[in-house]
Amino acid sequence: MDVNRLKDKIKYTFDSFGMLPESMWDVILDEMSKSGKSPVEFLLDRGIILDPKTGIKMADQWNITYQELSKDDIDFTVKGRFPMDIVKNWGVVPVGIRGDKFLLAFSDPLLVLGVNRIEQELGMGVDLIFVPEENLKRLIDELYPVTERPSFQRDRKEINLGENGLDKDFGLGADAIETVEEADAPIITLIGEIIASAYKWRASDIHIEPFAEFTRIRYRIDGILHEIDRISAEIHASMVTRIKIMANMDIAEKRLPQDGRILFEKNGVQLDLRVSTLSTNYGETVVIRILDKSRGLMSLTELGMNESTLLELRKLINLPYGMILVTGPTGSGKSTTLYSALSEIDHSLRKVITVEDPVEYQIPGVNQVQVRPVVGLTFASALRSILRQAPDVILVGEIRDKETAQIAVQAALTGHLVLSTLHTNDAPSAITRLVDMDIPPYLVASCIAGVLAQRLVRRLCPNCREQAGIGQEEMSFLRGDRVKSMYRPVGCEKCRMTGYKGRIGLFELMSVTSELRDSISRGDSAEELRFIAEKSGMLSLREDGLRKVEEGLTTISEVMRVVK
Repeated sequence: MDVNRLKDKIKYTFDSFGMLPESMWDVILDEMSKSGKSPVEFLLDRGIILDPKTGIKMADQWNITYQELSKDDIDFTVKGRFPMDIVKNWGVVPVGIRGDKFLLAFSDPLLVLGVNRIEQELGMGVDLIFVPEENLKRLIDELYPVTERPSFQRDRKEINLGENGLDKDFGLGADAIETVEEADAPIITLIGEIIASAYKWRASDIHIEPFAEFTRIRYRIDGILHEIDRISAEIHASMVTRIKIMANMDIAEKRLPQDGRILFEKNGVQLDLRVSTLSTNYGETVVIRILDKSRGLMSLTELGMNESTLLELRKLINLPYGMILVTGPTGSGKSTTLYSALSEIDHSLRKVITVEDPVEYQIPGVNQVQVRPVVGLTFASALRSILRQAPDVILVGEIRDKETAQIAVQAALTGHLVLSTLHTNDAPSAITRLVDMDIPPYLVASCIAGVLAQRLVRRLCPNCREQAGIGQEEMSFLRGDRVKSMYRPVGCEKCRMTGYKGRIGLFELMSVTSELRDSISRGDSAEELRFIAEKSGMLSLREDGLRKVEEGLTTISEVMRVVK
């Protein structure tokens, strides 16, 4: 388009609203081209406000459709053909193809200035639909999962505190707001956005990590960390201070690690946020673990155990005494399994006491104790006191040291059912781990009733999964085992185009038989214990994973990721 004609069109549009005097046009257009900023950024910096009416008028001048779009108007197949760089750089969303042109939604009224450049980058023509800014944000939410969401650098001046900011909508109390200086009020909204977005995307953790030039925000979704945003490093200290205030932590202490807790309750949603800070080279890194109390406890049947494993575990938790261990790395769902097991115990007939760090869920009918090392209430000291309360069932959140292990073993040998967790790679290794803690093999053999090892894998979206062939890497992992069918992730609007939705457990339950007791007493290795357990019918983590692959519940790549 001729430059003078372009100027005339822009000038006519703005003159209609009396927004710019004619004498400013040449200066404005010249400065805009030199600034390197987008038209909207430039005009905002110059104090020129672009409202929806301006956009509608400009759309009309260029014969562009003005329309509000919904997810039903989006052709999700076009996403894979449209470069993400253009989405990020130009603020457009591909919604379909019209003839030989991409159909793009936009909300920047001056995007028309860059249409030719977009077409050059794409190598094909485009048609535009002007939509309100909020409508564009909803379209991005629908089309792009959080793992792919376009992210933009933010700094203090770009964060605005609105009348209905997330601090009010998501339960950030006025008492906490008052403790922040007025100049830092935008930080309240930013932290609220981060928490609310993490909850929306079913994240289990929020990671706020400082670096030299930016602060990285990552969510752990279905066990995988995804970078969500990068924020100016200048506001990192203010963010950490805000979080510490919310969590009742010492804002003056920046050298030592701290732990805290934030409680949220809004519109039936109850969030229990566990906060941990740690000093690094560029500031304090923050991890926020999200516990959604409104979702309640999962039952054992919801965890994904096969029928034989479930029946055997139920037999174990109904034993009058002995020790049952759940093993696996951090984040493998051990606590969830223990809570699910406790929920099936008849609390009216048996007294149940737990000692945990932290108490994650309140279980009706169960006496729960929170560890407080600061005042000397450790797992070991709490366990000693619990034994004087005449319990039938004891849950120890984690066996971390020799002292706790010894007390737990003695409790199991003296008529109590003890449930606990241990960090080992598989079920047989739990036995050798206890021996490493100086528990004599004959005592381990006498007290252990069973060990459940577990991992979590991402669950395939049942709406869009499709059958797939077996590649060379998968063949190597199978080592001759046959898998009747395999599926692969595709991506649809129900799973936010990730191909996965939720997680499911892989389980390996080793019930201690008389043969295994003899082997444990002899001090046999974990490999020898595994041989005897599998001969007795134990299903390994790998075998359980391959069964779930055949059932279309997960992919072989997920099983390979968590199982050696």
